[in-house]
Amino acid sequence: MSMEVTAGSPSDSQPIRSYHSRVTNHRTLLPHLDGRSAGARRFRDLVRAFVVDMGGIENCSEIKLSLLRRLAAVTVQAEALESKMAAGEEVNIATLCQLASTAMRISSRLGIERVPKDVGLTLGDLLKEDLRQQREAAARAQEQRLAEAGDAHG
Repeated sequence: MSMEVTAGSPSDSQPIRSYHSRVTNHRTLLPHLDGRSAGARRFRDLVRAFVVDMGGIENCSEIKLSLLRRLAAVTVQAEALESKMAAGEEVNIATLCQLASTAMRISSRLGIERVPKDVGLTLGDLLKEDLRQQREAAARAQEQRLAEAGDAHG
């Protein structure tokens, strides 16, 4: 990255100019690479999605953008290993776990959290309801036995 500053007195109308890299200018995410591969496209898509999740590029500092790029890179690597594993190829599980751990650490640093989705009744709710119904049925059966026993004695 080079920087050029024009010299002159404060009355000169020549502006101070700086030249930044394409990454700094947000024109490219992967310098010196052909961005047409599936991995490069996925990387770009993830970075864009993560930036949107953070409220847009205007809400992202360079440090945050750098972390978002690292998170996207780790995600692409993990997905590549998962694809191999799904195809029946052997993969290094320790590497996959390390990538997942790294993704979690970066995500937590960025403040990205998993937000649980309300899916209605939980397993606990269903089990409690089933137990309640069983108790009610047992109570009704007990009442019926007592009523039948009373009729037999009366």
